[in-house]
Amino acid sequence: MFSNKTVIITGASSGLGKAIATKFLNLGANIIINARNKKKLEEFVAQNNKHRSHIHVEVGDIGLKSTGQALTKAALDRFGSIDVLVNNAGIFAPKPFLDVTEEDLDGYYATNLKGTYFTSKAVIPSMIDKRDGTIINIGSMWVENPIEATPASASQVAKGGIHTLTRHLAIEFAGNNIRVNTIAPAVIDTPLYDDLMNKETLQSLAALHPLRQLGQMADITSWVLHLAGEGSRFVTGQTIFVDGGITAGSHSA
Repeated sequence: MFSNKTVIITGASSGLGKAIATKFLNLGANIIINARNKKKLEEFVAQNNKHRSHIHVEVGDIGLKSTGQALTKAALDRFGSIDVLVNNAGIFAPKPFLDVTEEDLDGYYATNLKGTYFTSKAVIPSMIDKRDGTIINIGSMWVENPIEATPASASQVAKGGIHTLTRHLAIEFAGNNIRVNTIAPAVIDTPLYDDLMNKETLQSLAALHPLRQLGQMADITSWVLHLAGEGSRFVTGQTIFVDGGITAGSHSA
């Protein structure tokens, strides 16, 4: 399905990013994977040794403009094109508004927003040249639907910038046949939450969703593949909420 396509995935050392990278790799794509954790990226390569020739590792802080530039150069030098960018790297950490520090806010902006902004800026010129390309951002349900139990104003201000950036880039580059969309998950059962809460607490968050269950990584990866595939060539500028029904309305506890 994605044979000979080249896909850049940020935040690919674990969790959702790793799952997205694995899906593309198994479907024949060349992948450029990025994270700050070199060891985990190398472990991914070892786990997928039979596909080693289709993987390039680029270690770096996605909040730095130079990392997006390095990812772009690596993709073009190694595989000759960039077909899909998945801006997955991000931070989510519930924290009351009055407890947020300037350092917290700077960290959210760097990883969540600057990473998406500058990596997109780095890849778009090559997509313009080939008059084709897909950018898929990972946003957040909390941008549109704050929840009292999980105050997260700082991280969501940054994620909200991604939602806005999606619409602007979609319109600005529609004439170049570049499609830009965002997937906005609710609570997904990923290792992201391991440092924030225990499994019992995580499972209790299922009650926040009208469907009374947590999302699974497959719920997100399936949408990433759909938006990257031929079936979504008429879709751009959209934020797709994969949220168990939260943004549709409330439900009785």
